[in-house]
Parts: sequence; structure tokens; C-alpha cells
Amino acid sequence: MVELTQVWKSYQVADGQIDVLRGVSLQIETGEFVSLVGPSGSGKSTLMHIMGCLDVPSKGEIRLHGRRLQALGGDELARVRNREIGFVFQNFHLLPRMSALRNVELPLLYAGWPRKARQERARELLAQVGLAERMNHLPNELSGGQKQRVAIARALANRPALILADEPTGALDSVTGQEIMGLFRTLHTQGVTIVVVTHDLTVAASAERTIHIRDGQVVSEP
Repeated sequence: MVELTQVWKSYQVADGQIDVLRGVSLQIETGEFVSLVGPSGSGKSTLMHIMGCLDVPSKGEIRLHGRRLQALGGDELARVRNREIGFVFQNFHLLPRMSALRNVELPLLYAGWPRKARQERARELLAQVGLAERMNHLPNELSGGQKQRVAIARALANRPALILADEPTGALDSVTGQEIMGLFRTLHTQGVTIVVVTHDLTVAASAERTIHIRDGQVVSEP
């Protein structure tokens, strides 16, 4: 599904160049559950952003379903992000003045779904993540775990082929974090391809394959 070949990401600074990623090559197959593990500053979040079309590599090539993403224009990349990739972030990124239901509807609104259809889809997803009775609550009326469940439901809205989760348990206590990882495991059994970025080896253990990143390079991969 995802193939990176000799991907570099560099930034120019006042006294030279910083290489955040240094020749990363890896493949993620359809239906896999993969964790990217590394310490802070290792480049793992930058790698996820490139995989999710939120950033572009300085050098190298990335393909999604065989398509070379660098060849796509801005509108095409926006469509890929909206239709084919779901994102889950550490700090949830929910809109505070919108209910859980409205937050989950947003990707469907951008994709042009009619109102009734997107409301039905959002209700279905919130029920799937165990929030059927909280769908009309605002984010500040939800616990951290409930907010992350809303974020996961939103990520699933357009039935994406790939879910990218950046430190999805980082803002949660350990018990709630394990509940969220249990939800990811359930989604994986349903055929969803999942990549979780984490520094926590306990979280990484939920995945079926772990890729270790250090100093912008893959240092070990089964």
C-alpha cells in the first residue's frame, strides 16, 4: 500500500542544513498494523506526515497504491488526504464548538456527502466506537478517551484505506490508552491498515510489526 524509497527530509537553518530523515526506505502492505517507534526527535512524526501527504520529501520517492505522490497536484493531494487517509493525533484536534457528531461529519462534508447521509454515517461510527449516547456532547464535555474515540470515528468517516495515528495515547492515562489500542486492534481485524507512531514500547506491542527509527533512519525492522 505504502512504499518509501530513499526518502530524505531536510531543512535549511542559519548555520547549515538539518537532515530529519536520511534515506528511509520501507513498505507497508495492505491490511498491516505497523508501529513506528523512536525517541523524540528521531524523525518518526515527520515520516508519518510525509506518508499522509501533509509534507513532502526533500529527496526520494513515496508511492500510495502504486501512485507516485510527488506527481500529484495540490488538489489531487487534498483529495487523497480526505478520501484515502484517516488521521488520529495526540491532542485530538476536535473543533471545540461542534458536537461529537458534527466533528465526525466534517470529512464527509468536505467530500460532498448530503446532510442526511453524513449524519447517518457519523452516528454509525460513533456507535461503533462506543459513543452512541455522547454524540451530541461538545468536546469539553468528554473525557480524554472519549475525545480520542471521536477522533478515530472521524478518521474512519470516508472509509479510508489507511489510518495514521501520531502518539494516539500520549495524552491519555495508561488504562485509557490500552482501551484505545484495543479499539485499533479491533479495526485491524476488520481489514483497516493502521500505522501508529509512538515512543511507548507497550503501545507498539499492539501492532503486528514494529519499525524502529533513530536519527532519521530505519535502524531495525523484522
